[in-house]
Amino acid sequence: MITIGIDVGGTFTDIFLRDSQSGSWIVHKVPSTPPYFSRGFMRGFDEILEKAEVSASEVGRIIHGTTVATNCILTQSGARLGFLLTEGFRDILYIGIGWRPRMYDLQMDPVEPLFLAPRRRSLGVRERVGVDGEVVSQLDEDHVREVARQLVEDHGTEVFCVCYLHAYANPEHERRTREILNELYPQVPVTLSSDVLPRRREYRRLVVSGFDAYVKPAVTSYLGELARELESSGADAPLHIMQSHGGVGGIENVIERPVGTVLSGLAAGVIGAASVGASAGCPDCISLDMGGTSTDVALIRGGHALVTNEGSFEDYPLNIPMVDVRTIGAGGSSIAYVDEGGALKVGPESAGAMPGPACYGRGGTEPTVTDASLVLGYLNPSTFAGGLDIDVENSRRAIESRVAEPLGMSVVEAALGIHAIVNSNMAQTLRLVSIKRGHDPRDFVLIPFGGAGPLQGGRLAEQASIRKILIPPTPGVLSAMGLMLAPLQHEALISFEVPTAEADVSRIHQLFEPLDADCRRKMLRDGVGEDEVTTTYFAEMRYVGQSHQLEIEIGQALPDGLIPRLERAFHAAHERAYSHSDPEAPTEFVALRTVHRRSPAERDLLAGGYRGGAPEPQIGSRDICLTANEGFRSVPVYARQALPNGFEIRGPAIVEQADTTTLIYEDHVALVDDFGNLIVEVPNGQG
Repeated sequence: MITIGIDVGGTFTDIFLRDSQSGSWIVHKVPSTPPYFSRGFMRGFDEILEKAEVSASEVGRIIHGTTVATNCILTQSGARLGFLLTEGFRDILYIGIGWRPRMYDLQMDPVEPLFLAPRRRSLGVRERVGVDGEVVSQLDEDHVREVARQLVEDHGTEVFCVCYLHAYANPEHERRTREILNELYPQVPVTLSSDVLPRRREYRRLVVSGFDAYVKPAVTSYLGELARELESSGADAPLHIMQSHGGVGGIENVIERPVGTVLSGLAAGVIGAASVGASAGCPDCISLDMGGTSTDVALIRGGHALVTNEGSFEDYPLNIPMVDVRTIGAGGSSIAYVDEGGALKVGPESAGAMPGPACYGRGGTEPTVTDASLVLGYLNPSTFAGGLDIDVENSRRAIESRVAEPLGMSVVEAALGIHAIVNSNMAQTLRLVSIKRGHDPRDFVLIPFGGAGPLQGGRLAEQASIRKILIPPTPGVLSAMGLMLAPLQHEALISFEVPTAEADVSRIHQLFEPLDADCRRKMLRDGVGEDEVTTTYFAEMRYVGQSHQLEIEIGQALPDGLIPRLERAFHAAHERAYSHSDPEAPTEFVALRTVHRRSPAERDLLAGGYRGGAPEPQIGSRDICLTANEGFRSVPVYARQALPNGFEIRGPAIVEQADTTTLIYEDHVALVDDFGNLIVEVPNGQG
């Protein structure tokens, strides 16, 4: 049984192949191929099959983390949308909620995603539903037809997005509108806000629904093309797609709501880090995925990634269940430059995979973090990034002309400065996910991964006062491994705004029934029977008068004494979150959510233990520079796959492997555990 996880990033495509029969795995990396990401996917697929000496027909399952939806929004290259809104409310998108994330920035662009559609493609329809779901004005079906013709024939609309006022309470008008639109223009896809996000707050519902419609053609086309190419290669395995909430689903289900893939790749890395940490006895950890373009940071508690319903993408609200991740523009390809005030800056602009860092020799002239790492001796030019033809002199020239000369310093000092700046940027994000949320980072283990994470992890731990680092066996492709550890998962949500004093369990049962039926339908479509699925229920609750809510896990059953138990759980959760609760205050329900999950067969991926090792794991030495005062010094270089259990490395030292390079800093001590992880003690973590 061969399982393959393929995570396509902005710079590299990571591949992880596991043979469940032998318990062995193979990793591989190839450059990504934007904007035609399927080419890099298929190249990586073919090459890892060749390395494993197996055929495509032997593959039993393929799991994919994709950035198609993400890039579609970032580059504003999605479909031409037409909005159908309740008459009198056509300006919801353009008014927004009056939020200014940078209050004193006089040149700040609007934070509303106005690129989704200009006002001329946002039209009102005569209808009205009240906040309680009662119909105030019947849907004017002739007006729907008139508006649809105007959007398609006058404005070339490619996808309809329907978002009526209070449709979360009664979706009847939206569903009838879809029927009419399908009759008139069967070739034009339709997105309904009541399907995508059935909850109040019309601006947020409109944004999420708009994103869903905006990326739908691109995601549908990409996944369809990928499925055809896999079939042509001889692969007959199901293709599952990673979603933002940390689960995977089949293609048919994913394209029903493609907005769920916006944080696809980010979620996979956190899932992989959570699994590795839990296996190693470190259930509380901070994952740091530093790739070529960005760094993603997430807090993990009790071996589980935190999931939020109040997430965002860039400055846009994205109120769908997603793994709680912070992203900054700091990666190996992040560009270093001197700004107009003479200050050294790194990122968020990236050289990407093409032309890439100056060392790639593909025409890039801007210095990057990777160029600095090569100049400082941290990376081996002959083995870096799968054997790309690396030119270190290009790196030196780029750093000298763009950074060193403008700042009046040496190339080495400039390279050290680039590292110091990017580390400072990432350390600030580490504090945001820990200290700012009331967590002491000294209580957590840092798990750096991605192509550049293990290189920077030691310095980051020092700056964030973290005392222990865990570097997985395959850190460069941990996101690809995380894909294989993600459960097959589908979920459904319904608005339920009722005071807990007036709610009863029988009504909650009735509301969950259609949600469960919808999830069972999706599971069957993915080839999963009901007896293989675990169902977990959740309730969103708040104090009466509050504008935000907390999600409380109900469990797998709905017992008679449920509501008092949920009230007590809510008060306790409120105390944990805000250091305050009022058991005497009235509470209310906001929404109900059901999650259907089938655990992956690969959940024991690391349980076999680590049996690596060689008589002499040191393969040489290399001159590196850690500080300007000390200059270059020779340090030992070890082969990661040759390190035996219990092997100890005292820094400074370098550990090389096919997917990344790990730098053990001065006075840091690394030990190989029973799972092949490198456990690094940071004695100078502040305490």
